[in-house]
Amino acid sequence: MPQNIRDVMTSNPCTIDAEKSVAYAAKMMQEENVGLAPIVEGDRLIGMLTDRDIATRVAAEGRDPDQVKVRDVASKQLITIGPQQDLDEALRKMAKHQVRRLPVVEDGRLVGVVAQADIAREGDDKQTGQLVEEISESGGQMSSYEEVQFPRQVEDVQPQQSLVGQEPQVEEQQEEESISKVQSSSRGRRKRKTAAKKSTGTRKRKTASRKRSTTKRSTTKKRSTAKRKTGARKAAATRKRKTATRKTAGRKAAATRKRRGTTKKRSTTKKRSTAKRRGTTKKRSTAKKRGTTKRKTGARKAAGTRKRKTATRKTAGRKAATTRKRKTATRKTAGRKSAAKRKTGVRKAAAARKTGTRRRTTRRKTR
Repeated sequence: MPQNIRDVMTSNPCTIDAEKSVAYAAKMMQEENVGLAPIVEGDRLIGMLTDRDIATRVAAEGRDPDQVKVRDVASKQLITIGPQQDLDEALRKMAKHQVRRLPVVEDGRLVGVVAQADIAREGDDKQTGQLVEEISESGGQMSSYEEVQFPRQVEDVQPQQSLVGQEPQVEEQQEEESISKVQSSSRGRRKRKTAAKKSTGTRKRKTASRKRSTTKRSTTKKRSTAKRKTGARKAAATRKRKTATRKTAGRKAAATRKRRGTTKKRSTTKKRSTAKRRGTTKKRSTAKKRGTTKRKTGARKAAGTRKRKTATRKTAGRKAATTRKRKTATRKTAGRKSAAKRKTGVRKAAAARKTGTRRRTTRRKTR
């Protein structure tokens, strides 16, 4: 296989902080549709969380997923691979440890995840198909990190690399023999471990049920005593309230009686005072109306006299203006007539003078 892990891995996988809750991790795994999630602390990989870890360590034990942290249930013993290694090494590790996914770590930092499906897609020879089939048959679960916490004592049978000039069939036979040995030795141990896990699981369940029953009994006793105490307190409080209500009712009744008597007296006095006020207000209103009518009539009369006076003044002024105009006109005509008489007299005198001079000259001539 010419490819290395970096070519087929899923880079930048979704990770979960170690301080997050299991409920948060389960929700994120559901949204991403994955069964395995790397647990990191900063950029450093510290564990792997699977859906099986959540089912067996949280749900089966009755723990609260909102209170349990991811670091408490994640698998700490990791099986990692480097990004520069080839696909053959990844297949060997998957076959040896019975896992389907391997975290890819470079300098202690998580850089990706390689899965059995990634290798199956990229592999194109018989060796890849045979190993993938054997891993899927013996693995059973999506991930076996739960079983990795109890390491199997299996011989790490590493197949010899094919020398130059050897046929590929020899290499395939060696790979098949190593995988068959690993499978045969791992199946018996797996059965023993599953039986031991079942027994421990039943014990844990029994102890958990006992603890729950004892806690339920203690809580029921405490609740019953608390209910009794609260009932007695409520009864005493109700008695005190009833007595207080009775006292307040008597006080209110007495107060209402006093108020009724005082209100009757006040109502009669108010009625009398209102009647007096109404009479006085009527008299005052009539007097005011009369005074206002007198004032209005006097004002109207005064306004009429003023209008009349102003009209007479205007007419007198107009008459005086007309008389002045007439006088000026007569003066002008008289002046014109006198000027005309003067002119005519001057003309007559001048004519008489001329005639006199003429007569004199004629007389002289005749003499």
